[in-house]
Amino acid sequence: MTGSILTPGGSFVTGRSRQIVLLLATVSTLVMNYLSSATSLFANSNKQISDALPNSFTPAGLTFAVWGVIFLGLITFAVYQALPAQRGPRYDGLFWPYLLSNLLNSAWLSAFQTLNFGLSVLVMLALLASLVWLYLTLADMKLRGTERFTLGVPASLYLAWITVATVANITAWLVSRGFTDGLAGVSPQTWSVGLLLVAALIGAVMLVRRRDVAFGLVLAWAFYGVYLARPEQGTVVTGVILAAVVLLVGAAAGYGRRGKHPLLTH
Repeated sequence: MTGSILTPGGSFVTGRSRQIVLLLATVSTLVMNYLSSATSLFANSNKQISDALPNSFTPAGLTFAVWGVIFLGLITFAVYQALPAQRGPRYDGLFWPYLLSNLLNSAWLSAFQTLNFGLSVLVMLALLASLVWLYLTLADMKLRGTERFTLGVPASLYLAWITVATVANITAWLVSRGFTDGLAGVSPQTWSVGLLLVAALIGAVMLVRRRDVAFGLVLAWAFYGVYLARPEQGTVVTGVILAAVVLLVGAAAGYGRRGKHPLLTH
């Protein structure tokens, strides 16, 4: 059966079954995120934990509004793949990476908000890997027309933010382990600049190789959030400026290349 996904139980999750499972997984993720922020489901909120683990990389609270855009993208992704026209095997390859990203999102909330920071880093890395898998699967599909906006852009937004969140998660774990004065003799501000530049280089690569504007915009928003959180720290502000320049250079290089590229992503 072309394009089928073999589950551990031996059955195939394709077509309508795939559509229903991914819809339910998306709803579960949205509900879990709502409950974890609106109730004391895991005893601690992300904000409370971030406030208790101050560092020079965590962006201002306003920045996390990007989750609203990401969740809207996930809804769009899930609904689009569930339309009758999308029951063919071409879309079945989305099943495992998208399902895993939803399961790992909820698992991360549980680990982080119960203060299991080491475990949360491992889960976050797995979530990042699942989104890279999803991104590459979409690239192999050679998205066309509406798919670029209903599948490609949501995946790019999510992957970009989780790239930033992975760095922030690792930093929070280091702070929880006592690295409040920096790491290996490096000051927290300099450490933050290094992290900003690493993220910017990843964004530049995506802009040059994929012309992925959605990915770059999310990183730019995150960098702005880092600036808003500590505008008085000259070293961090300089890092934000350098990171922004790296992104701009990547965008210029990407769009300066010859050849036809899809709009926004993939």
